[in-house]
Amino acid sequence: MKKILSFLFIVGLLISCDPKPEIEPDNKLDPNAMIVIRPANGVKLRSTFTNLTALEIVQQATSIQFQTQYLDDVDQGYMKIVSRAFNEETMKDFTIPALLMLGIDVINAQGEYIRDFTHAKSIYITKVDNTGKSDTLAYIPDEVVDSARILIEKSFADGDYEGVYRLFNEAYTFVPITSE
Repeated sequence: MKKILSFLFIVGLLISCDPKPEIEPDNKLDPNAMIVIRPANGVKLRSTFTNLTALEIVQQATSIQFQTQYLDDVDQGYMKIVSRAFNEETMKDFTIPALLMLGIDVINAQGEYIRDFTHAKSIYITKVDNTGKSDTLAYIPDEVVDSARILIEKSFADGDYEGVYRLFNEAYTFVPITSE
């Protein structure tokens, strides 16, 4: 009788164990995602001409400045100028070349959509020197931001986070300021 009870006990334990590890869904939030801001098509990457090249813009950029009516996704009722700094080690890719922004500027760590950047206007990439003097190097056209916003909001509403992160890598492009 003891053997039968022991056998049933062991069988019960084996049945209650789930040998399959939990598989996390592929489509999940990534708090470490980055927004890649690439040069627009046609922007010279490494050759020298009268304007800065894409690589020179990435090398010299210290911040991105934009107008938005949202601060932490709260509608302020008017446009404010907001600025984000580029960390030299983690927010610049000299190979592409591209500037990187934190993905949490669009989807925060709690998984909430934040409108501060996707509803921005007049986005400029700037260089600030040691004296505080600012020089505009490039801009992201408003049409680029508007188009990206529509696609990002749709992907986010559909729960398609992979689509959101793909757009983070593809949608945003900058154009150098011309000297003319």
